[in-house]
Amino acid sequence: MARMTRVCTPSPQPGPRRPWPVRFALIVFAWVATGGCAEFGYNRIQLGQEQREYEAAFPADKTRRTPDTLCCVERSALGQTDAMVVLLTRDRRVAGKLHARHIERDFGFRAETEYRLSGELDLTLIHLGMAGPIDALRAVADELTAAQDDAFVRAAQGWVAGGLVRLVQQWPHAGDAGPAYPRLADILEHIPAGGEARITVRPGGRLSVEYGHVVQR
Repeated sequence: MARMTRVCTPSPQPGPRRPWPVRFALIVFAWVATGGCAEFGYNRIQLGQEQREYEAAFPADKTRRTPDTLCCVERSALGQTDAMVVLLTRDRRVAGKLHARHIERDFGFRAETEYRLSGELDLTLIHLGMAGPIDALRAVADELTAAQDDAFVRAAQGWVAGGLVRLVQQWPHAGDAGPAYPRLADILEHIPAGGEARITVRPGGRLSVEYGHVVQR
């Protein structure tokens, strides 16, 4: 299913307060179960930020820099891979950020693959202000799958670009998935097709994108 929306988030209603040790335990458990310090750093990155504002967002040993991107990959012993790619302008400002999560679960009696992609793009900063949303996503995936010697960067950008390709494939009447598709043949075997896709158009030429799917076998 594909959706293009304008999102309005209602204010959360306060619930009953728990004693602080219980709240602390729940926070720690949620942090361990769903992501680590790299994801915490990713969530602090905002579109338009300058280098001094985000340069320490990711752990140094899990990060690579290229002329156009900042890439981070974090893996857990539980079969979870988080790949985060920050798109940068020539003066190293944040023009976009994308987070892909891939999880392989083996329950013994069945296995499960989960993939989620979410992110934000400033089409003006990445010089795609005149492009439609789908053409812009094709172009970003194309850039992320250009020839890259560093295997770490290639993996990080591949996990993200693969999600963009799956999103485009799921979008009604989108046509061709773009030039990135044949380059991603290997990684697309691990990213399930047919998931839920969402593109949210925001003021100022900004897009929010989401794609996700879980398959069991």
